[in-house]
Amino acid sequence: MMSTHPMGSSSMLGTEVAVLLDTFRRFIRRKANANLRRLIEKIHAADLALLFRYFNEPEKSFVFALIRESEEVTGELLSELDESIISELLSPLEPADVAAMLSDIGSDDVADILNLLEDEKAQAILETLQKKESEELEELMAYAEDSAGGIMSLDVFSLPESTKAMDAITAIQSSEEAEMVFYLYVTDKEFHLTGVVSLRDLVT
Repeated sequence: MMSTHPMGSSSMLGTEVAVLLDTFRRFIRRKANANLRRLIEKIHAADLALLFRYFNEPEKSFVFALIRESEEVTGELLSELDESIISELLSPLEPADVAAMLSDIGSDDVADILNLLEDEKAQAILETLQKKESEELEELMAYAEDSAGGIMSLDVFSLPESTKAMDAITAIQSSEEAEMVFYLYVTDKEFHLTGVVSLRDLVT
């Protein structure tokens, strides 16, 4: 979950974090990208997020550019970063680039992150994410002629057509597998696909 804690003071740093911060800064000054990549791979996302509180703006940009090479690591970091830092890092980026970063994190965190950005950019990011979901639906339909076998082969979310709206919302919120639910696939008793409902329509 993203943090709203304000930036701390360097005098509050523990020994281990101080050493890591010094190591990062030495590598950044030398532009030792290979060493930085290896260091990033070894550090937990929560610890990286802590270091970002103490990086200056150029340091944040430099390290984040390297982290972005891995969508998985980027997603993990965004789930841990302070909200103010997320806004600072993502605001200059293109919507498609941000959408790619958000593809590996939970829907709750995606919603929180979009709320930190300007409405126009957030909408563009959301549309990109929804387009990806729509393309998966087209693949699903071509794969198995309206059968639930196709649904199960993709990372999508489905429920019986008898499910009530509130029950569907509860199921989505409690699901660990449906990290990026923008569309709900509805099936009948024989597990045939009978319809598709967007998450926006479901909650309005």
